[in-house]
Amino acid sequence: MELPGIDQEDVDVSLTDRALTIKGEKKSEREESRKGYHVSERSYGSFYRSIPLPSGVDTDKANAEFKNGVLTVSLPKTREALSRGKKIEVKAN
Repeated sequence: MELPGIDQEDVDVSLTDRALTIKGEKKSEREESRKGYHVSERSYGSFYRSIPLPSGVDTDKANAEFKNGVLTVSLPKTREALSRGKKIEVKAN
């Protein structure tokens, strides 16, 4: 997830067995004073995303990394999910 202008401290990542939730808040302030005028700007915004997870995610091995405004979340599968599969027999007509 790209999060330009947001600091790592302003990002919250949580995980349950059913969903990955990412919350954050962007805050910026700017002040400028010159002869004859003064400008003060503030902007705030928050976001919230909840992503449903498929079964078989190993929540104990999940990790998140924030670097250069990009949040990367890794959710490995459990051994059971990796080995789960079904072979389908091909029949001739």
